[in-house]
Amino acid sequence: MKTLKNYYLELVEHTFFEWVSMGYCSGAKKINDIIGYEYFGITNPHFFTGDLDSDLVLIHLNPKRDVDSKTNKYPKFSAKESGFSNFEDYINYYSNFGKINYGLKSNRKHKSPFDHKQIRFLKPFNLLPLDNSDRFLNLANVIDKKLQLELIPFGSKDFNFRKVGLSNLKSYIELILMLIVGQKRKYVIFCGTVFRDLLKDYIVEQNRIAFKLKKKDGQETINEFEIINIIISINGQDLICAIAPQFAKQGYPVEEYGLKVKSLYGKF
Repeated sequence: MKTLKNYYLELVEHTFFEWVSMGYCSGAKKINDIIGYEYFGITNPHFFTGDLDSDLVLIHLNPKRDVDSKTNKYPKFSAKESGFSNFEDYINYYSNFGKINYGLKSNRKHKSPFDHKQIRFLKPFNLLPLDNSDRFLNLANVIDKKLQLELIPFGSKDFNFRKVGLSNLKSYIELILMLIVGQKRKYVIFCGTVFRDLLKDYIVEQNRIAFKLKKKDGQETINEFEIINIIISINGQDLICAIAPQFAKQGYPVEEYGLKVKSLYGKF
């Protein structure tokens, strides 16, 4: 019997072989045609990073990449030139992205402030081995020991929700939800305000909790932060999740936000 995970991987495989055979992904091209210009990169789709079976799932909008609007090729190589000789290589790369880019001392060229931010946000959850003195091993673990899903697997330098359009995202959000509900998860966190609108057709119950965070100097933040606990229903299955609207915000006490999200998760 085909599992929801198998269904998800079949769609990922279909997109991968589109890239291999045609040199581009039709889904990205379709959205670009609707928008009216080359907004998303049409090559090298990035659906997920890490462990597809993880208890901890974070969902983001899409991979951040600079897209060359003249040639729309990013990265500027084919699937074969990227080192993906087959679909198994492709899945292995994104399943072990942290180990490949941070775990091997000979290959620590990948630098991402976003990855460091994830360590600070997720450390209070106490689900990942993040107490190593080797900061590169911490980076590898925060990437590979959880599951990070991209709503849209096509890269862009920003994500303008109004420009992309809600209707163009519906099939992608359903694909992600099908994968998530395929097995038990401890924490499922949607990172970003736009998920309130994207998930509205699936939410059967919600509870917004607002709070302020304590900064390093002991003072509270001027602005409020929040967690929105939700229960979503899809295919007759209910799942407790949360939206962390301020995850992408700059310059706030990230670890304190992670602690609040963890302590308030699932409260209705």
